Formats: sequence, structure tokens, C-alpha cells
Amino acid sequence: MENETSDIKRGMLAAKEDYLFYLKSLFEGQDIHIGALHSAALNLHNIRDCHYDPKTVKSALDEAIETADEFTPRAVTDAFVKIYPTITDQTSISEQVEDALKELEQQSDQDICYQYSTFCSHTLPTSKTNKQVLVTEYPNNKLTISSIGEETLPWGGIPRLIILYLNTMAVKYSSNTISLGQNIKEFVESLGYAASYVEGGTNDQVMAQLEKLYKTEFGHEQQEKILLDNGTIEIRTSKKSFKLFDEKHTFEIVRGNLTERAEATVRLSDTYYKEIKSHPVPLSLETIKSLKKSPLALDLYAFISYRTNTKRLIAIKLKDLMKQFGIEGEAWRFKDKAEKALILVKKYWPECNVLIKNNAMVIIPSKTQVTAR
Repeated sequence: MENETSDIKRGMLAAKEDYLFYLKSLFEGQDIHIGALHSAALNLHNIRDCHYDPKTVKSALDEAIETADEFTPRAVTDAFVKIYPTITDQTSISEQVEDALKELEQQSDQDICYQYSTFCSHTLPTSKTNKQVLVTEYPNNKLTISSIGEETLPWGGIPRLIILYLNTMAVKYSSNTISLGQNIKEFVESLGYAASYVEGGTNDQVMAQLEKLYKTEFGHEQQEKILLDNGTIEIRTSKKSFKLFDEKHTFEIVRGNLTERAEATVRLSDTYYKEIKSHPVPLSLETIKSLKKSPLALDLYAFISYRTNTKRLIAIKLKDLMKQFGIEGEAWRFKDKAEKALILVKKYWPECNVLIKNNAMVIIPSKTQVTAR
């Protein structure tokens, strides 16, 4: 607490090194000379009397990126120096702590759902597809999603909501046996949809996507650089394959129980149950249900929530994000869709500190929407 208080009381000029850290992160990967960064930071002298607040620095940098005449250290810092004094929050650290505790008290377990961390970075198809295999990847990390038999891959918002429901029940109740309810209506409504018994309606769509998930296998491959005692670097590869469900408890049994109005349960596979218990990412249930009609918005919300936790600024090219999400096509078309989806995310998460600029998505460190309990 003492360190936090001293941070707030420091002036901006004394926090030059901290500002340089944010600035370096912003231009990471670009051919920017270190001297240009230090030269730009000298402009902090003009706001030397302003208190230093890390949260406000991030917010001001976010706005500076959007308003700067050009994307250079000097231009961004010039814009930052104009913006920062207007939004500096002089709230005492004790008041900030009190506000945070109040938010936590108001947040009930019923307001939280969970996504598996790997599924925050790798996603299912957003629209109908005839594909039976999809590879999503980013550096040193690849997920291969494969359908079994003649089935095609699950797609759209429904399988995403099903997975989130399963994850949440597993994390909350520490059990790999998950109840779906007494009938199809209960299950559909638990996902946030209105039950519909017409042919091809919501009930049929949910069951069709649940069957696809039963017939889907995931192969996750990661590479890690290890520095050995002799000074050489070794690349180690780890692989794991898993299905969501225990094969002994078949889809036919689940469908029969839901149809016959019996207690219907599914059983997660041992591997997946261990994974979701070890790597859950908390999300707002209210936000998830509000975004359920937009698979891309759901994916961006989970991705941003996960990456916000890294505590450092992240910039990712949109063409690379397309690979990560398994999306094909022209980058400019994806950019248009991503911008619209991001607007939707920010509608339900106003504090989402993300922007799309210069064909890249920039995630600025900020507080997550929900806090893990």
C-alpha cells in the first residue's frame, strides 16, 4: 500500500523511466532509435507538476495514439502532454481501494462465467463451414481443431455459449459431470436463448452444435525456448490432444435424456476438465449473453480480457489476428468487421482500453471487467 501511495504522489518528470517503458512497449517491433524515445520523453517537463498515476498514463496514451498527427514517439508524446493534465485523477489511494472493494462486493458468482485460456486465443469458425479441419496459430502456439467422421466443425455463437456454460459449471462446482437440466427448454434457456420447438429453431440448432462439439477433437502444440547450462538454446515442443467430453457418456444418451425429460448430464473428459480447472479466464456473464449474436464480438471480448491480464501493451497485426482466429479472406474486410465487433464489445465494457489503428489492434493494459474469485 505504501508503494502504491508513493507512486501516486510522484510527479510526471520523476516517472520518466516508467513513461519510457510504456512508450517502448507501444513501438515494440519497430525500427525506433532509443534516442528518439528519450528525446520525446523530455517533453514531460511541461507537465512536471502533475501527479503520476499509472492508470491515467495508460488512458492518456490511448487517447494520444488516436489524436497524434503521426505515429511517432515525438507526436504521441506531444499529444500525451496536452491530454494528461485534463484527465489526471487525483483520487487518493485509499479511495481507489475502497472503490475496488465495493465493486468486488457487488460482483456475485452468478455474474461470472469462465473461458478456457487456450480458447481465448484460438477460436471456432464464426460462420457456417464445410471444413473438417481448422488450424489457428500464433508464434510458438498452434491449435488444430478436427471433426470426427463425416461431421463438419461447430460454428457460430451457439457452440461458444455451450463451451462457456460447461466451463463455468466445472469451475464453480469442481465437477466434470455437468447438468444440462430436465429438458431441452431448460438447457437452451441456460445458454441465454429463447426455446423454439419449430423445425430448425433454436432447440434444433443447439442440439446440432452440441453434437458437433461431441465429434470434435483439439490438438494443442506449444514451443518454448529453454536456455541450457552450456549457453545454447533448445526449443522444446509440448503437445496435447483432447476432446471436450468423456466418450463413455455419448451424445445419443444426452439427447435421449433431454427428449424424454429426464435429468440430462454430460461428462467432461479428464484432460479437458483438468485444463479448464487450471486455466480459467473469468468473463462477465451479462456481457457474454449481450454479445451472443456476434461470434466475432464474443471472440474479441474473451481475447482482450485474457490479454489485458498480461500487464503490458500488446500490438497485433490484424492479418496475424486472422490466423489466430482461423479467419480467411481480405484483411480490409476483417478490419471492418473487427471495428464493428469492438464497438459492440465497448458498448457492454466501456472501460475496454483497445483500439484498431494502422491495420493493427492495440491492447493497452487496464483493469479486467471482472475479478476472479
